[in-house]
Amino acid sequence: MNAQNNNPAGGKLKGFGGWLILPMIGQTLSPIYSLSTLGNNLKIRDQFAALPNGMVAYYGENILTLAMLTLQVVTIFALYSKSHLFPRLFLIQWLALIAYIVLDTGLVSAVLNIPPGALFKDGEMGRTLGPIVAGGIWSLYMFKSERVRNTFVRGSLSHGVARHLEANSER
Repeated sequence: MNAQNNNPAGGKLKGFGGWLILPMIGQTLSPIYSLSTLGNNLKIRDQFAALPNGMVAYYGENILTLAMLTLQVVTIFALYSKSHLFPRLFLIQWLALIAYIVLDTGLVSAVLNIPPGALFKDGEMGRTLGPIVAGGIWSLYMFKSERVRNTFVRGSLSHGVARHLEANSER
């Protein structure tokens, strides 16, 4: 990893450092949550099976979780390869999180015939809204930050053009 804070030649913020470290840590650890959800669901499979239509909720939730896990892993690869797609994938992942929560709540509520609000016990609403708010703030950061703009350039046509122009201007 490149932990430099700036480029001495241009004075531009670039590389893995500053505030970017915080969403990087969260992004890197995010698959652990998805894997733990899958593991917990496996442990309580029999409880789902005992309910009418419980297996529909069980498989639906696991499919949603696997889709989210896949997106998290793709986003991690974009992060560490410094791909120009990373900020967009980060935003898509945040929107997918919102969709995941809505779809999962709706699925379990409909299949088990219980009101959606009953699925959120004491403190669970805060644990649900916290990542949504944090993800929104960090998504905004991904599109406003100079460091992000200067770091995630691999695969970008504009980056290739800029390197070509720099090489020609040095001659």
